[in-house]
Amino acid sequence: MREYRRLMLVTVLVVMSVLVFSATPQASQASDAWSVEIVSGKNAISLTQADMEQIPTVTATAGFRKSGGKVEGPFNYKGVYMKDLLDKVGGINKGQSLRVTSRDGYVRDFSRLEVAGNVLTYDKDGNLLRLGNAEMLLTYESDRDAPIAFPRIIYVSENDKLFTSGPLWMKGIAKLEVVTATDDWEVKLTGIESAVIDRTIFDTIIDCEDSPHLTSVWETMDKKGNPETYEGLPLWVVIAMIDGGDSPDGHYRFNDDLAAQGYRVKLIAKDRYSVMLDAKQIARNNDIFLANKKNGLILTSDLFPLTLAGKGLPFRQYMIKGIAEIQLVNLPKK
Repeated sequence: MREYRRLMLVTVLVVMSVLVFSATPQASQASDAWSVEIVSGKNAISLTQADMEQIPTVTATAGFRKSGGKVEGPFNYKGVYMKDLLDKVGGINKGQSLRVTSRDGYVRDFSRLEVAGNVLTYDKDGNLLRLGNAEMLLTYESDRDAPIAFPRIIYVSENDKLFTSGPLWMKGIAKLEVVTATDDWEVKLTGIESAVIDRTIFDTIIDCEDSPHLTSVWETMDKKGNPETYEGLPLWVVIAMIDGGDSPDGHYRFNDDLAAQGYRVKLIAKDRYSVMLDAKQIARNNDIFLANKKNGLILTSDLFPLTLAGKGLPFRQYMIKGIAEIQLVNLPKK
């Protein structure tokens, strides 16, 4: 009888131990269970979690929006700013991008601006907000993900109220490599606000299912009478990023009042050639647009990266090629 009671006591203790262990939040995997290689040219380092914990770490709250529109989070994460990690191999500069490879072989290139946090953001209901105000982290611990997910890329913001696109949150990272961005581009935007738009962001805005902006298309003829088709993003949509018309919740809104008061839009090419349009000409006009494709193909040669196009242009001579910068000038005085 005494042996039976002893056996029962041992059994109860074992069961209680299992229950306590199961109720404990899953800890991050052992500090030497993975390593991530960081490369830029001849500079290369390899870091484990233990190594990352010796770098100034960040504890942040972040969430993401799934492709179907559902928002998840926010969750708690620990990690290191991507900029701090890349600085250990020389940083990332204009004309470069970050190639990320996961342990399962998946590869994605992040533009320099995406690494800097210039990505589309959403509110807690999954509604599209604006670009930027986020920072990229490489995380090693959270209260959501299983250990196999680490290290993982996430985006965080200061107020924890911005959510970013789930597909950007790559997990199980094995390698970070700074490479030459052969097909990337950047166009500087200057007005009441300043911004920079690149190929990735331009394509994302066009493809975004929540964006109300349709792709503009123009079927025309070249000088020899050959048919050609241009497609791209309405100019006024891009102007909305820098005309100061944002709503209180952060959504981009075209500033109709400012356009009615009058200002000029100056488009500058790579060779510094420029054209000017009146704000009233481009205001909510989908027939004046920034083309990134011609006859279904990405622009090349002197047309690259963007060319002003559309049947709404005053003359064909306004089709400025190779746009490098867009400015709002002659703004109304406050």
